[in-house]
Amino acid sequence: MKILGYDFNKKETKTEPKEFGGYESMSLTAVTDLPKIKEDRTQEWVKYGDDNLYPEYLKDMFNSSPTHAAIVKTKAQMVVGEEWTFNDEYLNEKEKIEVLKIVNGIKREAYSYSLDFQLQGAMAFEIIWSLDFSKIVGVNRLDVSKIRSGKFEDGKICEYYYKRNWSDRREEVTEIKALDLGNRENHRQILYVPATMVSNEYYGEPSYLPAMDWITLESQVGVYYNSLIQNGFNPSMVVKYYKRPANNEERNDIVRGLKGTYGGVKKAGSVMILFSDGKELAPDVEPIAVANVDKQFTVISDQITTKILTGERATTPELFGIAVPGQLGTGDFEAKLKAFSRFVINPDQKVFEDAINKILSINGYDVQFKIKDFEF
Repeated sequence: MKILGYDFNKKETKTEPKEFGGYESMSLTAVTDLPKIKEDRTQEWVKYGDDNLYPEYLKDMFNSSPTHAAIVKTKAQMVVGEEWTFNDEYLNEKEKIEVLKIVNGIKREAYSYSLDFQLQGAMAFEIIWSLDFSKIVGVNRLDVSKIRSGKFEDGKICEYYYKRNWSDRREEVTEIKALDLGNRENHRQILYVPATMVSNEYYGEPSYLPAMDWITLESQVGVYYNSLIQNGFNPSMVVKYYKRPANNEERNDIVRGLKGTYGGVKKAGSVMILFSDGKELAPDVEPIAVANVDKQFTVISDQITTKILTGERATTPELFGIAVPGQLGTGDFEAKLKAFSRFVINPDQKVFEDAINKILSINGYDVQFKIKDFEF
């Protein structure tokens, strides 16, 4: 299915112009690929995506899909809540200070941890051990998009790899050992906390993954209509040459030139190129009218919003700045908000709480750390 030049097929076959006849067409497509997790014998880490840059693709979609960005930001903020509590009843003053040092250090970057988890499907804690490995003395956030997993060894992952820019081949990769209480050599370790892993065993998957096609489509629609207004060569064209090129090389040069000029959503529209004998060299350009563009945009826009909300389990669109006439502030909104908190936010909070409680328990503190929900 193709909407506004967007092709929902996962694979697209590229073909060279055929030699018979005088017809050439080009479509404006954007292909969405789900991440491919691949072990490469030549590398110590596991590739995340064909080019090992899938986290950057997720960032691009976050920055170009307004509905998706609003939902992810709101969920990230709701997960960290408005107040953190823990039971310090059985702690002496020194122990209270040590717990507060770790908790407050994490709290300063709580939103960033939560945003990592919502956007990338995982969060990463850098664990700093004391010199004698008796306790954890520091916890820092690592940007999980910069981390690649090591391969399984004896049923577990023993190391991760960090690099600020994975597209830069000259930059060195830093190996960081996974959190291991038996490791008495590496003072710097990493606690990788993934969301549910469904299609792989290395990287956490964001909950919105089933809606990626629609998120990508929304990112393209805005560009498409903006270009549709700005470009004079729209909405779509037939270019007729009434004299055949002397040879295939000349023909291909003409086709490539038009595609380079008018191809892609930023050039809004598709170009059909026709070659035939007759008339002079000057091309005859005829616009092909697109009926009901305004209605088409409204229908597609509503469908995109609905699919993204569904894919992200967002039952309260008003909460994300998506107006629903007659529902804001009603009892129905309150009920949906409670359901959203219970089935979407609270499980993610539990993951965050368990990670912090695990870090504190390593230091011998069972303080039952909890996150308090926002009150609306």
